Amino acid sequence: MASNPFFESELFNELNDALKHSSRFTATYRIAAGDYAEAKKIARGIAVEQTVECPDKLFVNTWIEDTVIGQIEDLKKADPGSYYAIISYSPDTVEGEMTELMNMLFGNTSLQPGIRLMSFELPDSMYRHYPGPKFGRQGIRELCGIEKGPILMSALKPLGRSAKDFGETAYKLALGGCPLIKDDHSLFNQSYAPFKDRVKACVDSVNNANAKTGGRSLYIANCTADSMEFLERAMTAQELGAGGIMAAPGLLGLSIIRELSSAPDFHLPIFLHPCFSGPLVLSADSGVSPFCCYGQFSRLAGADAAIFTSFGGRFPFTEEVCRKICDGTETEMGGLRSIFPVPSGGMKWQLFKKMVQVYGPDAIFLVGGALLTESDDLTANMHFYFEKLNEAMNK
Repeated sequence: MASNPFFESELFNELNDALKHSSRFTATYRIAAGDYAEAKKIARGIAVEQTVECPDKLFVNTWIEDTVIGQIEDLKKADPGSYYAIISYSPDTVEGEMTELMNMLFGNTSLQPGIRLMSFELPDSMYRHYPGPKFGRQGIRELCGIEKGPILMSALKPLGRSAKDFGETAYKLALGGCPLIKDDHSLFNQSYAPFKDRVKACVDSVNNANAKTGGRSLYIANCTADSMEFLERAMTAQELGAGGIMAAPGLLGLSIIRELSSAPDFHLPIFLHPCFSGPLVLSADSGVSPFCCYGQFSRLAGADAAIFTSFGGRFPFTEEVCRKICDGTETEMGGLRSIFPVPSGGMKWQLFKKMVQVYGPDAIFLVGGALLTESDDLTANMHFYFEKLNEAMNK
């Protein structure tokens, strides 16, 4: 088990050797506490709440106390008013079920103020249940035919247009060489652009543009839907020739993403959209760190790219938070593939220089509205954006 790169402070020690080679998995929490004694009490509460959730009398001096109950492995001061607590859990408590793993990491404790799940680590033995991304960064590069550098992505907007309209937009973007063209996250199965009609129109349009240019643009279909309908739409998108699918785990849950990604008859990259995840990540004192939510959780579920809101746009994430998300997309996780971070949310060409500095070459830059409205000629807009990206990379 590798040490966790999320923590850069000298206040945080690597896991001890015994725990590194243990079969137990760990979670690191940031706890709001005035002193060590209070932090230890809260950590003990987490260890019990996350497992047996009952009075001590029911488990003291039994094997449950030694094995099932979470164990405090480390407790270190972070900064004035907060501590990092590492708590280990038995793999037998989750038995390979991702839903129970999420519950064990941050179930009832997520309802407590002043506690934040920062990261988790699994022993190698648990990764047999989590094959992870099928494509990852390298696989997406191969599909797009782009060996190096940031990859441009755009989105089909706005909600309310017809399937034919979206197909025409996709054609113009692909004609300009846009590598990745995705549905907006609000495109589901509306009457004015039914799912199958929209997917077929966009697939045909992108294929026609590729045939004309020799390009390898991919259309990414939004398949988020109610319950098992999500799986049906993902398979339908594959049958119709989509180049990938998009899903919103904040709406769907992570386990169904994992079910799709590990299905032997599904062979498309999965892009995750962050809608409805705000309550998890926006508070600095509670919820889940973006490093964990968009990085670790996405990879564990088997996604190949994680969309998140970037600094510089219309959402509040800072440059530091965005860097941490990128760390989460590539930190060692039992040999799972690294995935693409996809900064989004009001991106425009004027931000490219800074984006290249922060995200480096291994990122997908999602530019929607700004690219679509740069001029009335979408194909020319793509050429313009490629030019601006090349300028940013060469400065």
